[in-house]
Formats: sequence, C-alpha cells, structure tokens
Amino acid sequence: MSAEHLTLVGNRLIKRCGTRDPFEIAADIGVEVLFCKDFGSLKGMYRVIKRNRFIFINNDLPGWLQRIVCAHELGHDQLHRQFAQDSPIREFMLYDMRSKPEYEANIVAAEILLDNDELLDYIYYYRYSAEQIARAMHTDINLVALKIAHLNELGYDLRPIEHRSNFLK
Repeated sequence: MSAEHLTLVGNRLIKRCGTRDPFEIAADIGVEVLFCKDFGSLKGMYRVIKRNRFIFINNDLPGWLQRIVCAHELGHDQLHRQFAQDSPIREFMLYDMRSKPEYEANIVAAEILLDNDELLDYIYYYRYSAEQIARAMHTDINLVALKIAHLNELGYDLRPIEHRSNFLK
C-alpha cells in the first residue's frame, strides 16, 4: 500500500471518531478490546471470530504501550482483516519492519497517535530531538522515528532518525 493510503486510513479513523484515543476508536467502530492476564511475551493480538472483531492486549503492559498496541491492532483491523479470520495476528514485537503487514499496521498506529502539526512544531519551532518529542508526546521514540520516516515518504524533508526494530523484545 502507498504511504498516502496508509495516512488516509489513520486520518479517516480520527475524523470519523473525533479522537486519537485508540480505545475510543475501537469502541466507536465496533472492535471489542479485551485486556488479558498471563499473556507472557505476547503484547497483543487481533482476531475476527464469527464476524466479531477483537483486540486482545496484555494487561501487564504499561498504559502508554497498551495505547500503541491498540492503535497497531486497529491498523490490522483496517488493513488486514481477512488475515485474522482464519488465524489470529499476534504481536510479540512491535516495529518489526521485516513484514509488510506489520510495517503497515505500525504506520497506521503512528498516524492515529501522533498529530503531524504537533510533531512538526516540536521539530521546527522547538528544535526538539526525537527523544524530547517522544517525551513531550508521551510515546516511544521508535514510533516518533517511524512517523518521521513516513513523513519523508510523503515528501517532507526531515532528517531521518535511527530506530531499533527489536526494542520491545
């Protein structure tokens, strides 16, 4: 999918639901979010069962990470629902760029959670580093780096930021 299409998917959800809160978006579009104990290293999972859509999130994760996992799973709901009908899409590691569906879900998560104007203000007006932006936006530096890379794909001229794809292992 094109960068423009992935942006459109995230922006449509925000506009439709009037929020960037992934839990409110899930409720508004009919995806039930369940918090699960004893998930081990599994961070989250998206599954369609008899036409009902579910996001399962590890209850032991900190709140900021639960938001990222929920937004990521919303990306799967919007882009890869057909994959989740036969078997669940399980997340052991976010920001895994080796698979196209995972990359696409990450981009939708970044679109949902990180407002372009706010991010660009931190870059241009405040001259914040990626770490400072992540702190100010209450998110992970890798999500910020991914969003900046995505904005570059869309034609912005921003300095890329290194990020680790395995930081959540």
